[in-house]
Amino acid sequence: MQNVAIKFIEANIPENLHLKVHHLHRGKISKSQLKRIGQHNTEYVTLARLYDRDTNLVGEGKATCSNRDNPSRSVGRAVAVGRALQEYYA
Repeated sequence: MQNVAIKFIEANIPENLHLKVHHLHRGKISKSQLKRIGQHNTEYVTLARLYDRDTNLVGEGKATCSNRDNPSRSVGRAVAVGRALQEYYA
C-alpha cells in the first residue's frame, strides 16, 4: 500500500522537475551534518529535493523519524516528497 502512495505522489511531479531523495542516518552522516539540516535529535532523516532543468532548487521536503518510530524508507520518502511538492506549489 505504501508503494502505491509513493507512486501516486511522484506521478504528480511536473515533467520539468528532477527529484533527488536521500535517506540519512547517524551511521551514514555525522551529528554535525544532521545539526546543519536542523535534525540533530533524530536517528533517521529523509530529504527530498526538487530541481528545475537549470539545477536550481525549487522545493525541499524533510521527514524525520522519531526515536519511538520504526524507520521506514517508503514512509519517509512519501512524506518528504509530499512536503517538497507543497513547497514548490506554495
